[in-house]
Amino acid sequence: MAVIDRPGGVIASEDPADTGSLPYLASALVGSAYIWWSAIQGIRERDFTADIPVSFATIAAIAIEQYSAAAVVAVLLLAGGLLEEFVAARADRALDALAGLLPDRVLVRRDGSERAVALEEVLVGDVLRVRPGERIAVDGEVVAGNASVDQAAITGESMPVERGPGDGVFAGTLASLGTLEVRATKVGAQTTLGRIRRMVEDAQQSKAPIERVLDRYAKLYTPVALVLAFVLWQVTGEPTRAITMLIVFCPCVMVLATPTALVASIGNAALRGSLVKKGATIEALEKVDTVCFDKTGTLTLGEPRLVQTVVLDGLADTELLRHAASAETFSEHPLGQAIVRGARARELTVAEPEDFDALPGLGVRAQSGGRSIVVGRPELLAEQGIGLDARLRARADELAAPGATVVAVAVDERPAGLLVLQDGLRPDAETVIARLAELAVRTVLITGDNRATAQRIAAQLGIAEVHAEVLPAQKAEIVRGLQAEGRRVAFVGDGVNDGPALAVADVGVAMGGGGTDLAIETADVSLLADELARLPHLLGLSRAALKAIRQNLVFSLGVLGIAVGLTIPGILTPVTGALLHELSSIPVIANSARLIRRRAT
Repeated sequence: MAVIDRPGGVIASEDPADTGSLPYLASALVGSAYIWWSAIQGIRERDFTADIPVSFATIAAIAIEQYSAAAVVAVLLLAGGLLEEFVAARADRALDALAGLLPDRVLVRRDGSERAVALEEVLVGDVLRVRPGERIAVDGEVVAGNASVDQAAITGESMPVERGPGDGVFAGTLASLGTLEVRATKVGAQTTLGRIRRMVEDAQQSKAPIERVLDRYAKLYTPVALVLAFVLWQVTGEPTRAITMLIVFCPCVMVLATPTALVASIGNAALRGSLVKKGATIEALEKVDTVCFDKTGTLTLGEPRLVQTVVLDGLADTELLRHAASAETFSEHPLGQAIVRGARARELTVAEPEDFDALPGLGVRAQSGGRSIVVGRPELLAEQGIGLDARLRARADELAAPGATVVAVAVDERPAGLLVLQDGLRPDAETVIARLAELAVRTVLITGDNRATAQRIAAQLGIAEVHAEVLPAQKAEIVRGLQAEGRRVAFVGDGVNDGPALAVADVGVAMGGGGTDLAIETADVSLLADELARLPHLLGLSRAALKAIRQNLVFSLGVLGIAVGLTIPGILTPVTGALLHELSSIPVIANSARLIRRRAT
């Protein structure tokens, strides 16, 4: 408002009676109040930050009625501090979103009858009934029933798993195509999901905030400014020179050196689909030398795709696929939907079945075109009285060995063929891994999926180090192990199971498009369009940003040296000293602004 009211006052007026300076005086007092309070607190705690010389400078400028200089100094320092804290971490709110993975009320069998009780009332040993489409509320053991359970949120497995009596299940996983009765072995905070939440909280609290560049050197900077001002006053006998020394020592340009480059980098990333939550992340990214990837939904698309058909009994592969897709038309199972998508992708006409029956834990049975069709896992078709010879079973095992899922198709009670499904790679995954290798960044695959699948994905991408069949706590421990070796680690993931690793890593990167709320909020960076290609760009951008910050700081120190040299003989006055600082900020801003236009490499 002061600049709008009186733009010429930025240079300051020599006339103390000029009432046009009052808006600047108001700006200086308001802007300086927080700085003065911070300086007082620093002195009390013996933490001599840059706020102390700034406080002396603003007080001195106000004392000699150079209100514009005081206002500029105060506002620039405050703006720099605010910019460095821009978009504070919101992960605490995300932890509450974990409750969305659990039902509010559950069906519990007690005293020979079922009753609905609040989740908080469930005890270890209670038997819960989980119906199709419901989430399991506890860690426990299945005592009755069969169902397909989507465990991706906890284990990272790309495919639903079949669960029956004797199998273990996790809280927060989704049951479908079947009803389960589960005896609770862990409830509340003791479940795997509860431990994930606790680990995320602990990891976030252990992260120390990155100090501002100025404050790192404040213990030297502050005494030097005060001593030089005092000595100059004693030698020359002119308090104006001492006041000028304090003003030119004000870190206006140095304050801008870091946040302008960081904000420009954050803006560049946002324009290209990456949300960087705070400036400190740019600094951390610049030091990253190891990137750990989750598999499902990160390097892969997170959904099964039909990759091969194997026909028997003289059927054409298109006819086999048409039969299977017709039978799966009404199926809600991810594998069934993938078969239908595969048929439509080949432009096959898929007829709706005349009769359809979902077989929990098995597959589907349908009548289509007057023919009986059964689609399901090979080892389970036998339960429908369909014989599978040793040769067919061996072939199915061979196809499944690289980590694929094999589905058998029977037509009119006779085996007709096999369908092979895999979780497909993201189109840019291979390019990204190659680009990271060019940047001398080590890559690691960490997944809860089975080892065969993990090894296949790693071999396709050229990743040498693989950790498979790991739970969330183990993912975090692997990251900590790399950090113990002196590595600076970025972790890229998308699921609830990645939360602890994202929080522990030096930089957490979440797949924002398909990622869970917990992953997105816990991470330092979100790739909004789920494009892995943004990752090498971010690493290159961070290196350019830190280079620009160093250039800005060298320039700032150079200007400081010149200003001090001109202040000692009295060439600079408080007004021209403040003006020099204002003009010297232009090259710093321009140098930082270049980062906004930096293109992806």
